[in-house]
Amino acid sequence: MSTLSENLGAFARGGAQLLRFPTAFLLGWATLVLLILAGQVWALLAPTGGPGVVGTVLLTAFVALLALPVLVLALRRRRWLRLTSESETRTRPVVTDTSVDLIHIDSLSDKVEDDMTGLEGEEDVRAVMDAFTEVQLPEATRRGAGARMTRMFGFGRFAVIGRVFGRMERAQRALLTAAGGPTKAPYLVDDLRVTVAAFAGTMLTIAVGGLSILVLAAVLITR
Repeated sequence: MSTLSENLGAFARGGAQLLRFPTAFLLGWATLVLLILAGQVWALLAPTGGPGVVGTVLLTAFVALLALPVLVLALRRRRWLRLTSESETRTRPVVTDTSVDLIHIDSLSDKVEDDMTGLEGEEDVRAVMDAFTEVQLPEATRRGAGARMTRMFGFGRFAVIGRVFGRMERAQRALLTAAGGPTKAPYLVDDLRVTVAAFAGTMLTIAVGGLSILVLAAVLITR
């Protein structure tokens, strides 16, 4: 019978394969938006009599801020793919049929949930696994960027985001412990909350960057 570590490793590899091309497309799209936006900003700043020092700083900082989540997501994606591909246990050969992947992911999710029955963090793990399969898209600690985001979104209207981040952290910590630690589950070391926030930030970059491109295009035309 497969252990939790083996089932979890297979689930991680299946998820990495399933998300490889969608995330590559997302990052490529976001990068294109950033390149166009950076070119427009350069065209706006290059001529003499531009927006001035303050305007230059603000526009440069704006592009850098939009690029930050894209960079974080790209680094996290690359590390995730590398760690999952280096995993020793393999449950099946690599295939490209998406329908097979979806069935396999659902089955592995059920196995992981069954393996966690009776262990600490069972409910949190079940909630995170259910969310992953429905959307089809060092040990986690209470410090770091993920913990700061959890505390920041823990009040007021954003309390629901804080609760989701908190449950995500507890589930990751429980899975890492039950799987045997970073040695047997190295793909669980990076804080999942930071990766999710980077994904959301990348989506926001595409939306805000696209709107900014239209605005700057109008400004450049009227100059």
